[in-house]
Amino acid sequence: MQQRQAAVPLPSIGAAEHVTRRRAGLSSAARRSLTFLLLVAPVVILRLVTTAYPIANTVYLSTTNSSLLSGTSQFIGLDNYRAMLSDFGIQSAVRFTLAFVFGSTLLQLVAGLLVALLLNARFRGRGFARSINLIPWAIPAIVAAYAFRWLLDDQFGLIPYWINQLTGLRLAPLSSALSAQVWLILVNVWKNAPFMAVVFLAGLQGVPEDLYEAAKVDGANPWQRFWAITFPMILPILIAQGMFFVVWQLAAFDLIYGLTNGGPGVATVTLSLRIFQEGLLFFKYGFASAVSVVLMILVAVIGLVGLFFFRRREVTM
Repeated sequence: MQQRQAAVPLPSIGAAEHVTRRRAGLSSAARRSLTFLLLVAPVVILRLVTTAYPIANTVYLSTTNSSLLSGTSQFIGLDNYRAMLSDFGIQSAVRFTLAFVFGSTLLQLVAGLLVALLLNARFRGRGFARSINLIPWAIPAIVAAYAFRWLLDDQFGLIPYWINQLTGLRLAPLSSALSAQVWLILVNVWKNAPFMAVVFLAGLQGVPEDLYEAAKVDGANPWQRFWAITFPMILPILIAQGMFFVVWQLAAFDLIYGLTNGGPGVATVTLSLRIFQEGLLFFKYGFASAVSVVLMILVAVIGLVGLFFFRRREVTM
């Protein structure tokens, strides 16, 4: 009988595969990390070059008296910001910027919702109405501004002429401060409300019809159905659109530049238009940068407040 040799314990196939997979896994993880860095690095560098550096450079310029005409570029600390506190033009620009942004946004929300409710109803020619709804929004802002500048002209404008024919009143819409401000907001509403209407229309089409049918069975009238069903269902969209348009319109420039150019006087000057005037017309880069920093802080504060209320609304729903 042959003597059996002592069996030498060999690693099991499963253990060997586990070791091999572990080594391959570490190598694969390292390769994935390297690939990730290589793919993300261009985006990060692009963001640093196009966002971080311009912001940092603007903040630095705001602390200098940099001017192309005078040839100065000295560090003056917070003097530009102190000068803004006593500048009537800046104070007026801040007031009108807030009035223009919040007034336009509120009217755009109301007008957009009303148009969306109309377009969501069943009537003949609804498809054609939906198609032409976006025409005002599709027109470039500067084109719309110059068109309304002609339409509102007190000598040759069609709108003052029509008002005179209907009421006998002779108006000069862009000649007084309050009138120019009101008409500028109304033109802005005419320009952007159609886009809001399209967004609200998409939200209205997502409301289940079963809810309306159940409300009708319970005897609810159209007004009650709107407040009990439609408004709560599209409220998140209202908040999101309102926050987006507030932040977006803080930097509105082309419509204001083309329609009133800040006049009469400084009645319709916004912060964005003042930045253009100081930086590109008067070449006062230091002061223009300080106004830009103020506008940037205003945008950040309003954006954060709006985001807070939006998230709070999401939590409570």
